[in-house]
Amino acid sequence: MNLRLTPIALAAALLGTATASLAQQQPAKETIKAAPKEAVKAAAAEPAIAKVEIKGSADEYDARRDDTASKTVMTHEEIIKYGDTNVFDVLKRAPGVTVIGNAIRMRGLGNGYTQIMVNGERPPPGFTMDTLAPDQIERIEVVRAATAENSMQAIAGSINIILKKVVSKPQRDLRINSAYSEQQRNLFINGTLADRDGQLSWYLNATASRFLGKNPSDSTEQFTSPSGQVLQLRDKASSQSNASSSVGLAPRLNWKLANDDQLNLSSYIQSQRFNYGNGTLTSNRIGSFPQPDYVDRQGDGRNTSSYGNIDVNWVTKIAGGKLDAKANIGRANSDNENHALSYTADRKTVFARVGATSSQFTHSGTSGKYTRTIFEGHALSTGWEASRQGSDDSNQRVEGIIGLAQNSINEEFHPVVTKVAAYAQDEWNVSKDWSVYLGARWETINTDSSGSGLQTTDSRNRVLSPVAQTLYKFPDKSGRQLRLALTRTFKAPNTGQLSARRYESDLNTRFNPDYSGNPDLKPELATGVDLTYEHFFAPGAVFSVGGSQRRISDYIRSKLTQDARGYWLIQPLNDGTATVRSLDVELKFPLKALMKDAPGFDFRASANRNWSRVDSVPGPDNRLDQQIPLTLVLGTDYREDKYSAGASLSYRQGGPVRISEQQSSRLQGRRELEGYLLYKIRTGYQLRLGVSNALGEDNLGDSQYIDTNGGSRTWTRSPGSARFSANLEMKF
Repeated sequence: MNLRLTPIALAAALLGTATASLAQQQPAKETIKAAPKEAVKAAAAEPAIAKVEIKGSADEYDARRDDTASKTVMTHEEIIKYGDTNVFDVLKRAPGVTVIGNAIRMRGLGNGYTQIMVNGERPPPGFTMDTLAPDQIERIEVVRAATAENSMQAIAGSINIILKKVVSKPQRDLRINSAYSEQQRNLFINGTLADRDGQLSWYLNATASRFLGKNPSDSTEQFTSPSGQVLQLRDKASSQSNASSSVGLAPRLNWKLANDDQLNLSSYIQSQRFNYGNGTLTSNRIGSFPQPDYVDRQGDGRNTSSYGNIDVNWVTKIAGGKLDAKANIGRANSDNENHALSYTADRKTVFARVGATSSQFTHSGTSGKYTRTIFEGHALSTGWEASRQGSDDSNQRVEGIIGLAQNSINEEFHPVVTKVAAYAQDEWNVSKDWSVYLGARWETINTDSSGSGLQTTDSRNRVLSPVAQTLYKFPDKSGRQLRLALTRTFKAPNTGQLSARRYESDLNTRFNPDYSGNPDLKPELATGVDLTYEHFFAPGAVFSVGGSQRRISDYIRSKLTQDARGYWLIQPLNDGTATVRSLDVELKFPLKALMKDAPGFDFRASANRNWSRVDSVPGPDNRLDQQIPLTLVLGTDYREDKYSAGASLSYRQGGPVRISEQQSSRLQGRRELEGYLLYKIRTGYQLRLGVSNALGEDNLGDSQYIDTNGGSRTWTRSPGSARFSANLEMKF
């Protein structure tokens, strides 16, 4: 529960005379402000408090401890600690979060179930998270139970990335990062200029990066008869090289107006260029394959993309409350060219495919929140969101066997997604130890798509999502508390899943099928319950254990079939129900919490155990596709005047997954060790050395398909290696 830090209340608190009265002041969290400098100076001038230390006080507001809605907050210091250059590497150390490549998961579930937001809103098409520099981030909130204020498309939970906005002091810094591994080299430069002049503050962040990589891999494909006899067996050796460069610019302006009003302008501009080349050589070991048998495949391509947006935010007092309104507009472009050649062993038959794809994305939207304290201990909030996202896609390709007639294909695709939402929520401080949160959100998502040679489709999805949360603090002031949340969340199908558009592979097999959407898909709906026990047993120390369950209806899964022409096709469909259960444990504490004169060590540990069951898929191992069963993270940090160091070890359990009656795969178990060493060279200059994937584990894959006609199975392997980085950080 939160306290109003008015100048009089702050001075009284520092003198130790107003504890009881402050405990009764619990207005809306949105009205909390930093104490004016004049009050701090006045309090500091009192001789009686010259020796009083308030840092780390048990009464200090802490969002994780005091907010009724459960969340874990990563501060800016934690975000930049390891010298990461992207947000995906940062989130690997967040409790309850698992990251595989660029897929962020909570409760072991992937991006479709885990909601990713920037400043409380889902990023529009064209925005790429990997260009978002950690230096721009003020904090990251990991929200386990949904709230009406944000979209309820958060069955697994939400991760909200809050960017820096208000500048409190001048900032001029530059970071140069260089990283190297056997598979990649990277150069990253980040600079920030920020200052304030009276009621105006401004912030400018710029990034530039250059990446060079190679990714060799090996795979084996096996086809068997119904009796298990190996009919066909072949090995593939693949290689891929790529080079990319990107630049980004993030300017922000903040005006403090009369009556504590604010006007904020922010923008984000990014541009990327990507080039790649790949090749695959096939060695047939057993059996013969359909003719023409392309055993040598080579290709290359390039992609250029850009994105830009403008956000306007106005905060004002009105009718006894506060209105926080936003409007945004943005545009993105993406152009891709690719060339592919496939050869038979005698190189007499050559299949060529040349393609060009162009996409233009536009988005616009508005959102707002009005907050007012009503009655005693109630904080009422209402708000809205509305957005429109459109895309104009064109695809041109020429394909066929060289020397024979070639087929020219021209396609256009025009999806439009319109979203409207309204919500209301009430935060009620029933007593000083008990608070209740009640809310409801209505959301509608309309998706219309059309294109050349395609049936025009439209999808209308509407969901009403009530939510209730409560926080009870044990009255003995021991730091022990209980949380309970009841939620109704959903996962809406994306544009690709709803479209009738078919994406054709250049060589259709079980391992490389076509893909098509399904216009009749309905959203997945989930009813959930979360129960958490937390114990804040010392300043900076916490132990928590929580359990949750989600019951999902209209579960969407992908099914691999053969169409009437015999081509392999993956298509999504609603198929029954699923159940997800999770157990989360976290322990974090400084060594000084146990030993008063201990050195400056901090320790952290977290465990996330997940279970799931898809009713329409026979067991065993009928979990939701690609759910991680268990994630463990152990970490420690040490700090002294000139040196800081830390290490983190994570373990991700693997195991078999039954996707359908015919399909199954195996998740790879994986261990990752990373560490950093920070040396403060002199004032304003420091060197940060880091290592990630220090164990250098390879990446493995295993999937199979078995029906009455026999089975097919593929094994893949790509090498991994340790990645070393050096950061030179300068403040001017």
